[in-house]
Amino acid sequence: MSGFMPYLVEKGPYLSVLESKLAQPKTRAGILRDLYAGVALADLVGFDSTNLVPDGMSEAERKRHLNEDWFGFNGQPMFWVGFDGKPEIIMREGMIRAIEMSFGLEHGDPAPDDAKASSGRHWPIDVYWICQGPWFQCWVLWRAAANDEGHVTLMITTPAAYGYPLTAKITRPVHANQGPYTAEDYAHPPEQRAPKRPALEKGMWVVGHEDYTRKVRLSTVRARHRDIKIPRVVWVANDSSKVECVAPAEREGGVLDDPRRYVAPVPRP
Repeated sequence: MSGFMPYLVEKGPYLSVLESKLAQPKTRAGILRDLYAGVALADLVGFDSTNLVPDGMSEAERKRHLNEDWFGFNGQPMFWVGFDGKPEIIMREGMIRAIEMSFGLEHGDPAPDDAKASSGRHWPIDVYWICQGPWFQCWVLWRAAANDEGHVTLMITTPAAYGYPLTAKITRPVHANQGPYTAEDYAHPPEQRAPKRPALEKGMWVVGHEDYTRKVRLSTVRARHRDIKIPRVVWVANDSSKVECVAPAEREGGVLDDPRRYVAPVPRP
């Protein structure tokens, strides 16, 4: 749902706004009621937030993108490579399970009323998107802590998307002939930002070799006698002796130090 999708793991502005809505217990309970009732996901995730304007899309265009490109509604082909299924019901169930876990509910229990939502258990929920898997799935992970505190993570895993290739190189710019990279929230290494905000509220870093090259590997290493090894394409690190740490820019799926929050539009008179 975010911008260029060059990294394997992303959050970006849309999922940051969704997290912001889920952070409010009363709003989260209301979203659970709407999920149970079958309200369209595009109407629940915060596409009307007024601070999403920099994406250059209207609220209607964001909804169309989710409904058609992600879910295949209106007879449109989904942009997932090699996948045929029903992403909408998977994502709906994933959101339901994550919210239920955050409130300590049994599956299918009624959503708490406003008083219970605010006074009872309401673990925070993080949402991440992982691309380039074989299927569309949702993973709900949680961790309990002392005093009934805890944390829930909702991971949405999707296949590759047509027109949105991954970038093997984790640092920017990607190509030597490109100009300086101008995203202010990009950091390599992330520690460069530490003096500005000693206690960052949120963050997402990628750690790995800086870049890879796809090569055909012809090798009989570890092959048994008379065993024929079929050539295979592998990703080979350009420099396996070095590891880099990068904070991706929000426009490429990263997270702002001061997270993007849901900002409701001003009602028209």
